[in-house]
Amino acid sequence: MEESPLQQHLLEAIPNFMAGVAPGVLLRKSLTAQPLLSSFQPKAILSLGKAAGAMTQTLADIFSIAPERTLSILPEGYPKPSVPFPVHEGSHPLPDPRSLEALGRVQGFINTLPTDAAVIVALSGGSSSLVAAPLPPVTLSDKIQVTRHLMEAGAPIDTVNSLRLHLSRFKGGGLAEMLGPRPHTTFVLSDIPGRGSSLVGSSPMTPVSRNGPRILEEISLFLSPDKIPPTVRELLLSLSPKEIPPHTFPEDPLRIVGSSVSLIQAMKEYFLQIPELTSYPLHTLTAELCGEAREAGRVLASLIAWGSRSSLEAITGSIWAAAGETTVTLSGTPSGKGGRTLELALSLSMALSPIPALVLTLASDGFDGNSGLAGALVPTSFFFSPRRRLEGEAALQLHDAGGFLERQGLAIRTGPSGTNVNDLVMVIVSPSSTTQRSAS
Repeated sequence: MEESPLQQHLLEAIPNFMAGVAPGVLLRKSLTAQPLLSSFQPKAILSLGKAAGAMTQTLADIFSIAPERTLSILPEGYPKPSVPFPVHEGSHPLPDPRSLEALGRVQGFINTLPTDAAVIVALSGGSSSLVAAPLPPVTLSDKIQVTRHLMEAGAPIDTVNSLRLHLSRFKGGGLAEMLGPRPHTTFVLSDIPGRGSSLVGSSPMTPVSRNGPRILEEISLFLSPDKIPPTVRELLLSLSPKEIPPHTFPEDPLRIVGSSVSLIQAMKEYFLQIPELTSYPLHTLTAELCGEAREAGRVLASLIAWGSRSSLEAITGSIWAAAGETTVTLSGTPSGKGGRTLELALSLSMALSPIPALVLTLASDGFDGNSGLAGALVPTSFFFSPRRRLEGEAALQLHDAGGFLERQGLAIRTGPSGTNVNDLVMVIVSPSSTTQRSAS
């Protein structure tokens, strides 16, 4: 299917855009802007999550830390640090027996460190499933079951992570307790929109007051009683809030080095420098996008349609951006190949089809849902045809947005990027033919 010059330029800019939100780039920017205190001299690095490989490698280079003083735990298939940096690969998005093995690796690693050794902990999205330490009577099987049900029900990521930390002795500050008296600071590459960055990885370094009855009430909004294992219910009812001791180390306990805001900045640096777009005004709708993907797409479309029609930009064109992370609730119908950015792109482009525009969505980790895809680039003109709109609606109903968009040549594949700072949505509205593609 033929692409316009603007579409080609956007696709060509994606590698540089992804590189602009790479963990090493964001870490170095953060440390340049705010160096560590001179009294904090790190001697070891523990990294967890999709970006663990790059975060370990970058931090080891900056602070001259030997590979044997590092440990990286990351999902299978994501970029690793170079040999000889020690690595443990785990399961994502649900834990498995390797997650129990990872707990032993972490404890063994910490035990090799002197009690006065300063430690950097690097957290990124995907950490929660990589290390498992279920609190009795909950078993790993129970935890997998209830987490799967909650994710399939489309619960927000902060709800899923809150449940995970309630069921774990590693999360909710458990890793900080394992480090004991060792001074530490935590670098976070956040995949949670807004102020939920402390929940990345289900807060292993941030003590969280547990309130089991409250989280049981919260998950019951998404799950029927038969979807909650009896052991999970028993444990949650037994957990009451407790006082959290204050942090006593000299360094800042938590540093956010990248988030959905980083995506907006990288978009400005790479996509908005494309010659066709330099004169277009930019409207950032939100950096905390959330909710059901297909519904979020329709809401964004309505905002963009109203805004672009109610000003002189209806003549001059405009760019609209959002970042964050939506969810997909599986409806029980047969599921195809999909993910949140794909359902978002399909829903948004169909709802915006009366307006000539290009819709770009990208998952910064390069791997959305079960699709193996990173996102999509869709001209709204593609859906001028009623037949295609019906096909698109059917794909949404079957959760096959990825399969549909890939078959039409509209999907984007990058492979795992080694970073994770949420998803980008960029819509280019123009009255010119640069956004048009034949709908025949």
